[in-house]
Amino acid sequence: MATIRQIGSILEKAFNKWDYDKAIKLSDNESKTRDYLIEPFFNLLGYNMMEHYSHEFSLKFSKGHVKKVDMVITLNGRNPIMLIECKKANQNLTAKNFNQVAEYYANHKESKVAILTNGVVYKFYSVKWNNEKELNDKPFVTFDLNDFTRADLEDIALFHLQLFDVKEILSIAEDKYFLDDFEQGLVNTLHKPSMELRKLVFNQMGGNRLTERYSDRLFDLINSVSIENAVEKVKFLEGKSSKSGVYTSSNELKAFQIIKTILALNPKLKNHVDRVNYKDYKGQFKIVVDDMPSKEICHLILTDSNKKIEVGKDSFVLGKVSAPEIAKYKKKLVDEALKYLS
Repeated sequence: MATIRQIGSILEKAFNKWDYDKAIKLSDNESKTRDYLIEPFFNLLGYNMMEHYSHEFSLKFSKGHVKKVDMVITLNGRNPIMLIECKKANQNLTAKNFNQVAEYYANHKESKVAILTNGVVYKFYSVKWNNEKELNDKPFVTFDLNDFTRADLEDIALFHLQLFDVKEILSIAEDKYFLDDFEQGLVNTLHKPSMELRKLVFNQMGGNRLTERYSDRLFDLINSVSIENAVEKVKFLEGKSSKSGVYTSSNELKAFQIIKTILALNPKLKNHVDRVNYKDYKGQFKIVVDDMPSKEICHLILTDSNKKIEVGKDSFVLGKVSAPEIAKYKKKLVDEALKYLS
């Protein structure tokens, strides 16, 4: 079976040959956009009209109403697994367009992914991590024909016919949404510290009874400056086991935290992540178990011009150091960690 990296290379060559700039210019209505852009896009992902997709798919709504989805993709002759709403090339994709997709999705329980596209920008949606009946209004993958990198090609490689794995795709989507909401939840908690947070901090300070006076002082003290100072101290504590004398960059520490969080979300690993640490060498940053280089989960190269993660024998390009980007390789990271943390 091909890897994401191999499919990424195939897509890179295919997109270099495709004159999509000409196709964009010719796509002055929705029908031409579908013919010149959207169908060729999915053809490059391994699908063809005879076997995998159809147009104007009918959906039955309540009270006998029937609405038609522009395109659907079907695998193995079963019910459509991806719903595609098409708009004219370069038409802005709005909240109203998303609501249309969400309505279709809500009335077709068998579908797993919804796609909104104007032939140039492709937005891939899945359900919310905390509500499987409702489509998340944020795409978990976005691809833009006018602005894409090798990392973006590896993103859409997940949807290539050769690699298409519903469980893996939904898992990646859930992780992205969960980590995004976690980050926002943390921001909301720290921006306006609740009484529960103030009590927790007060207890860690050795306080006995949180009076209104001390509560107000804590509310004022928990701000961006104090949080930044605390984070720097946490980074120092996390990195104190590194004795190599090599400077550990903020991107490396960020990647370490993201990977540790991903591992902690796995029920088989959550009680063992305290054994996960890093080793920083010149030009290479390793995530290891028990401070032993021989128990390597992955290693990263994070320079301005070269960002990649290597897990086992596989190497992947990173567009940037972010939770959604690294979460794409969750399965490989978890599998590698389980070798040493079972």
